[in-house]
Amino acid sequence: MWGKWVVAAMLVGVTGCVGGQQGRAEGGVEPWRPVSPENLVLLETTTGTVAVELASEAAPGHAAQFRAAVRSGVFEGEYFYRVVEGHVAQAGLEFDQRLGNWPGLPLEAERTVPAAGFDPVGNADLFAPTAGHRGGFAAGREHEQEWLLNCTGALGMARNDGPDTGSIEFYIPFGPRRYLDRNYTVFGRVIDGMDNVHRLKRVDPEAEENYPDLFEKGEAASKAAFAARAERLAGNEILSVVLAADLPENTRPAYEVMATPGAEWEALKMSKRDYSGIDAFVHTPPRVLDVCSLPVPARRVTPQNGN
Repeated sequence: MWGKWVVAAMLVGVTGCVGGQQGRAEGGVEPWRPVSPENLVLLETTTGTVAVELASEAAPGHAAQFRAAVRSGVFEGEYFYRVVEGHVAQAGLEFDQRLGNWPGLPLEAERTVPAAGFDPVGNADLFAPTAGHRGGFAAGREHEQEWLLNCTGALGMARNDGPDTGSIEFYIPFGPRRYLDRNYTVFGRVIDGMDNVHRLKRVDPEAEENYPDLFEKGEAASKAAFAARAERLAGNEILSVVLAADLPENTRPAYEVMATPGAEWEALKMSKRDYSGIDAFVHTPPRVLDVCSLPVPARRVTPQNGN
């Protein structure tokens, strides 16, 4: 049960927690924005809960189809079937033979959008002419083109070789995989529970030599092969997936994301860029900040006991 929730003095990033609740910024601009319940996905696995915010503006088609898949219940009882150390955790139905009801989507890896609302990180980037954030999501820009980045905790759409073959198979990078930028659609990011993704068992996809048993040799062989697969992947089972919007309004969890741009975000970036005051340092690091090294914090609401 989620219980009754109120805003707590806790900030949750992809890599952990940082301190304190803040009030309204000068000029009446809120330093935090709420995550829409329609974009908040709660993924329960055998290792714990993972909260994801969908990037519905950057990749509307992918976000919409993922919502539909969540609401259909197709992910429940499935697995993270490809979990590669230092790379990604990938989940879904795994086999093309099982994806017939879910059409391939046009690639939404980048879009044309004005610069207004984009907050540059403030220094050069190795992969993009300009890197920064929009609405809490790490992004790159080149002229009027903009794309979300494959930073730690991004939610990306896996696919075959064709750019329009992604449907509902998704991946979450364990670390920055920036060479995937503009090649695979990123349509969200983990805002809480990345530690539970890291705890998944490392496994390889099903070997192609086993496909005949799964799909071609009749019901008995298929049942035995899928049972063996389930046993092998048991530690990575998806127990449930739900959109916060589909939970009762008075019991659903909620999150807020630090505003980018915003005064609190600028102060946080500076604190991670300027180490000139650290007495223990022999050499002061350059004032640079990698776009993937500082996830935009998210603030979780927690139940109020006794109410």
